[in-house]
Amino acid sequence: MDNLRIARLRPDARIPTRKHPADAGLDLYAVETVTLAPYAVGIVPTGITIDIPAGLVGLVKPKGRSDHLLGAGVVDAGYQGEILVKVVNPSPLPLTFQPGDAVGQLVLLPVLTPAVEEVSPEEVHRRASSRGATGGIVNQRERKPGER
Repeated sequence: MDNLRIARLRPDARIPTRKHPADAGLDLYAVETVTLAPYAVGIVPTGITIDIPAGLVGLVKPKGRSDHLLGAGVVDAGYQGEILVKVVNPSPLPLTFQPGDAVGQLVLLPVLTPAVEEVSPEEVHRRASSRGATGGIVNQRERKPGER
């Protein structure tokens, strides 16, 4: 793919850019002022639409220097609507995006889409693993409240 086709849905929208040519992510910019209350969730419009080619997915990820979190963030090939960024403000202070502020970054990745086949748990795990069903979130779920 030589070019990623992007269109402005509003004349004041900013086309995504990379800070450096080899960066994986394209910065996405707010197209209007959005203020989120402390601990609130909101939507920041970008005013653009993107033609993501079949076989790829766009993942909207936070920028490294951001103090906010992003939710959802999957833009499938074939989606033809405006790119909207779901933002979570984890701070006790209001969070404001002004037009032109970078709100996140879009990373394109290849996608595999194998057919889904239901099988028994024994078939899924017919090869023994040294990990079993432990680690990460499983261990967190099994902890009692207050334990670390």
